[in-house]
Amino acid sequence: MEARVEELFSSLGVQFEKSTNPLVIAEIRCHGKIIHLPDVMNGMGAKKGQYIWSSRSSWMDFSRSELEAWLVDAPDGDHIIVIESQTEIDLPHQSPAGVKVDLWGRDKLALLIGYSILDGPNAQAPFEKETLVENNFKSQKIDETMYSKIKNGELRCIISDINPNESLESLGISQVPCQPILLELCFWLIKGNLIGPDNSIEEREWVVLEDNFSEQITLESDLSNISQIPTLPILYISSKNSDKKIINNINRLCDERRHESISTSELNSGKLLRWWRVDKNAIECTSCKVLVPSWAFISPIDGKKIINGLNGSVLDFKGELKGID
Repeated sequence: MEARVEELFSSLGVQFEKSTNPLVIAEIRCHGKIIHLPDVMNGMGAKKGQYIWSSRSSWMDFSRSELEAWLVDAPDGDHIIVIESQTEIDLPHQSPAGVKVDLWGRDKLALLIGYSILDGPNAQAPFEKETLVENNFKSQKIDETMYSKIKNGELRCIISDINPNESLESLGISQVPCQPILLELCFWLIKGNLIGPDNSIEEREWVVLEDNFSEQITLESDLSNISQIPTLPILYISSKNSDKKIINNINRLCDERRHESISTSELNSGKLLRWWRVDKNAIECTSCKVLVPSWAFISPIDGKKIINGLNGSVLDFKGELKGID
C-alpha cells in the first residue's frame, strides 16, 4: 500500500522534505514532511509542514488501539494518516500536547483524485527532474501477472474482503466472539499449451487455487496480497495426491470454447464455437502454500466452526493448528 500512496501524492505534485531514514511507528510509516502541495490539497485540509503517514495493508480495520500506540511516540506537529482500506473512520482519541492528527480514508482519497483530474494539469506542481525520470521508468514497466508474482514469492497471503459479522448474522448468532486465524491453502502454477482447431498451439500459464476447507478447486487471475503477514495461528489440512486431483480437474478449469469467425462467401459469414483444450501430456505443475485471513468461533448449537476468509462460507472446524513459519 505504501508504494501506491507515494505514487498518488507524487503524481499530484506533492513534494516531501528528503529523509534517508523513513520513520515507522506502530507499523505506520511516515512518507515525509510536505514542502510543496497543489491548491486542491490545501482545500481538503492538508498544508505545508504536515507529515503524511500510511498504515500497512491489512484485512482488519484500523483500530483505536493502533492509533493510541502511534500517538505515544508521534513527533510534535500536524499529521495525516492515510488508511486506504477503510471508507468511514471515526476513532475518538485524545492527542498529546503539540500533536494533531487527521485520518484520511478511501472517501477522502477518492475526492482528492477526482478533484485533481477535474482541475487538470494546472493543479499539479512541476516535477523535479529525478521524479520525471522515475515516473517514466514506472510507466514503461510491464505489469506482473499473478502467475509471476506467486512464482517470485510476492503473494504469500491473500487479502480477505469478508466481513465475519455478516457471516454470523446469517446464522442468527451475531454476538459470538471470533478468533482471527490464517487458513493455509495451496496455489498450483500450471504452464502448458492449449491445442486449438487445426492443431493450433497457444502457450499459456494458469493459477489454480486448492482450498481443502471448502473442498473447492478454482481458476484464479486477480487476487491481491497483504504486504505483511499477520502473526496468527495457522490452520492447515494435510492432503495426499493433490497433484492427481489437479490433473483430473485441469480440463474443466482450463479448456476454452471460443467464438471464431467463419466465412464461405461475401454473403455467408458467422461465428462458430470451437474448443481449445489443454495438452495434458505436456504441462508443468508446481505448488506453493498461501494463507488467507479467516476466523474461528464456537457456535452455541454446532460447536467449533470457521469462517473462510476467501468466500465467507461457515464451515466445520477441521485440520491442525500450527504457529507462524
